[in-house]
Amino acid sequence: MFYHFKRSASRRIMLAALAILPAAGTAQALAAGEDFPNRPIRVVVPYAAGGGTDVLARYVTRKVSELLGQSIVIENRPGAGTSIGASDIARSPADGYHLLWGDSGSFAVNPHIHPNLSYDPLKDFAPVTLTLTGTLILLARDGLGVNSVQDLIAYAKANPDKLNYGTPGNGTPHHLFMEGFKRDSGGLQIEHIAYKGEAPAIQDMLGGTLDVMFSGARQAAAQKDSGRIRPLAASGTQRNPVMPEVPTLAETGLDGNAYEYWHAVVAPAGTPDAVVDKLNTAFRAALTDPEVTHWLRTATGTQPSPTTPAELAAHMNSESAKAAILVRDIGLRQP
Repeated sequence: MFYHFKRSASRRIMLAALAILPAAGTAQALAAGEDFPNRPIRVVVPYAAGGGTDVLARYVTRKVSELLGQSIVIENRPGAGTSIGASDIARSPADGYHLLWGDSGSFAVNPHIHPNLSYDPLKDFAPVTLTLTGTLILLARDGLGVNSVQDLIAYAKANPDKLNYGTPGNGTPHHLFMEGFKRDSGGLQIEHIAYKGEAPAIQDMLGGTLDVMFSGARQAAAQKDSGRIRPLAASGTQRNPVMPEVPTLAETGLDGNAYEYWHAVVAPAGTPDAVVDKLNTAFRAALTDPEVTHWLRTATGTQPSPTTPAELAAHMNSESAKAAILVRDIGLRQP
């Protein structure tokens, strides 16, 4: 999808946004690469169209497009736990016109699950910014007959290997959250089914062929009145503002259990610093825009979390180290 805005209006918006940033960062953003962008920017989302990540990326990049005065096209490249889309950008020209909107699975988890991964998230990307953090909602299909997390745990223990759960792929937050939940609930046996996005998994749950899954709050809220899914718990330390009636895992009796995900934007390694800085400036301005902030918090239950490129690099390193321990503990490494 393309977004078109007049360059004159966007330049005024950009200059206003730059005025609130530190002087050194402003000067750098306005220095070399001043003609960037002069053509459409491609942003790869490594999930299927219509899923939670896709919706978030499209909304935020629409504001970024306005600030940069240039069109942005979202390209969905789902599959292989986000590694197909991530590999695409890792191999793309380092010119600022090819970006990846990925998540904690793309940048911190995949290298520890897939020994032959075709990209190295810590070497093959130029960090632009962290975009947001969020929590997921644990869902069960209504026909399963469970009304709480404790009901689900009891059912799974009484019926080993009878249940299945869906995710957008190996290494995604949905996958890690469920595996962590299985471990922390006494080693539940629930079969994993990997989809190419969250939306098709939701459809199978509505159709009665998928038993449980962690889902984005927006997707869960959209289906809660259908009578075919039952929200059981929010994954974070606090209730999700989109579904405040749903208790956290800790409130259901699983003390100390909390799982949060994060999204970030990166460019191919070698992208000029001036271009990265200009992209960072636009994304930070978009993510602090009152309208965007309000929508993210109230419509999706996510928290805008923009950073500098250096802060994102440090975050990716730290999260990768944590993911290595979790993957080892729950035995997710692929042969």
